[in-house]
Amino acid sequence: MALDLNNSYSEAESKMQSSKTFLESKGSIKNALEKKGNQYQPSFNSSTFKLNQAEIETKIKKQVQNQIQKLINLVLSNRGSGNDSNKFLIKIFVNVIRKIQSEIIELLSSEYIKALGCDLEQTYAAGDYYFKLSTIDLFKLTQIDPELPVGKTLYEKNVFDATSTPRSNNRMFRELSLNEGISYESLFGEKYKGISNAELFDVQYLQTHTGPETDNIPNSDGWIKVTLYNRPNSKNKVSQFFVDYLETIELINYKSLISQLMDIIFGSVQINLNYGTKTLDDNAKFNLFIQRILGLCFDEAQEISVAGQAKTPELDDTTDSFFEITNLDTSIIEQSTSQIKKQIITFESCGNVELPVNSNSIISIINELEINEVGDGTEDALDRISNSMANDETWKKSFPFPNQLKVSMDFNFIEKIPQAVINSVLSPKHIFPYILMLRALGVEFDESKPGLSNFVKQNRRLMKSLSTKLGARFVEALFNEIKKEVKRMVKQVLTDITQEQLKTFYQVVERLANIAKTLSSLVNDYRKCKSVIDAILQLFNLFPSINLKIPIPILQFSDFLPGTSPDRAFINTIENMQQLGLPTGPAPDGSPNLGLMSQYSLIKGIDTELKVNGKIEATFPIFPPVPPMLKGLRITGKVR
Repeated sequence: MALDLNNSYSEAESKMQSSKTFLESKGSIKNALEKKGNQYQPSFNSSTFKLNQAEIETKIKKQVQNQIQKLINLVLSNRGSGNDSNKFLIKIFVNVIRKIQSEIIELLSSEYIKALGCDLEQTYAAGDYYFKLSTIDLFKLTQIDPELPVGKTLYEKNVFDATSTPRSNNRMFRELSLNEGISYESLFGEKYKGISNAELFDVQYLQTHTGPETDNIPNSDGWIKVTLYNRPNSKNKVSQFFVDYLETIELINYKSLISQLMDIIFGSVQINLNYGTKTLDDNAKFNLFIQRILGLCFDEAQEISVAGQAKTPELDDTTDSFFEITNLDTSIIEQSTSQIKKQIITFESCGNVELPVNSNSIISIINELEINEVGDGTEDALDRISNSMANDETWKKSFPFPNQLKVSMDFNFIEKIPQAVINSVLSPKHIFPYILMLRALGVEFDESKPGLSNFVKQNRRLMKSLSTKLGARFVEALFNEIKKEVKRMVKQVLTDITQEQLKTFYQVVERLANIAKTLSSLVNDYRKCKSVIDAILQLFNLFPSINLKIPIPILQFSDFLPGTSPDRAFINTIENMQQLGLPTGPAPDGSPNLGLMSQYSLIKGIDTELKVNGKIEATFPIFPPVPPMLKGLRITGKVR
């Protein structure tokens, strides 16, 4: 098995492709044989055959940034690329989001606690705490009017209601920012209550703040003041606060998630809001960091890079090298920013064609979508978006192949859905409880450098663990699909191998039953040709030989070998041909690959000859000491 991770993926893809091609070719061969008729047709009940496979480890290991992409490619190598396969994968990923939705409260609260370095019994003190609004508003959401078309795609659907759940807390923070100095209690008539109905806090927005957080110098960057209250009749447990708060809000909003996805791919939100270069660069850098984090690989105590080099352990935050920006990274960031400023997108899979991005059109389509709270309608929504954009008249003038564009866009959707999920849980309402507890526990953090990329660097412990665990949900889903397909192919291949072995067995029995009648003539024929064969064999002795002997203790296990199989040999041949770039698929008109059929016929003929007529002769070494009874002893065996 290949040790290098990239080689392992290539090996897996090669084996899947060769197995798939084998099954397709065997199907063609079987059809051809059925037309000609077959002498040997042993009955075989495939339902009695069961695979005995060990259960795969429950721990899904995070791999390189391209791990999800490579697993996607493995699925596509078996199913083929195109609209149907993309729809299949989108459906799988939407189901993953639904699973995340059912686990998100536990996941967020546990990751917040872990990042804070506390345990389930950790308590906080009641009192007033201050932090900048920009510290929780990483995507500048509160600066966007929720009634604008772009705002409707990002905010919750319902207006904020303090008496109902789930609450639209992103809208709440927007309201607070528009009413400086007016507390939550004054705006909504009561203190903020958790799902337990306990009063958790009061909160207000202040444009200017002077305090320890600002070195007692007035700062007008916009601040959030939170007054935490003691919990009635219980300790102020951090873990209990997280759950009590998170249970009151909508944690996964599918329309907002789709808007995040479109912004990652097309820059639709950034174009619509006309962000400046500094913000665009920061967003591009953030995307780069998230892709790196999704590429982390954890193997027990140390993390292994794709190149096989040991890196820092999963939660070792002692180095900033992970966040260094190389010259290549800078070029990627500049290119991303340039494309958004030019309002274009480049489709690499379509000959690097550049097409204009109509952000208003994308936002309009998203606002027309009908998706319920559990994600029903998400797959149709993504299909509608890509279909509408691919058939845009402006795009058709530059690239009149809408189906090719749709396939490319759908594939981009699949690749970027995991990051869109990560982005969607970094809104103000999600980050608020974590930052609040940082302040309440006296954990130092620097608010002088706002922005997405700086948040990731400062909170790397949280971002590494949370992002990779979310990414692992998608890896697991892809892995399970691949495992299912491999099991199916292995079962079918082994069924074919077993059938071939049964056929060969009947031939061997028939051959041995008639051996007595032909033995004499066979030996005579053999003797007549022996001198010629010996002469030919002597020619081969001119080549230098290496006498490698298998150690006897290991040789004794040869009885456990399954014996040769024409089907396994055929799979190996297909794999070798594919590695050499030789065609193994059907002909351009869809007809069977006659070359592969002839290869199989050759392999099958050789295998049949060996198993029916082949034999092994052996003797013992002539060098002393040799027991007398073994001197000159000849052993004859059968090839299988």
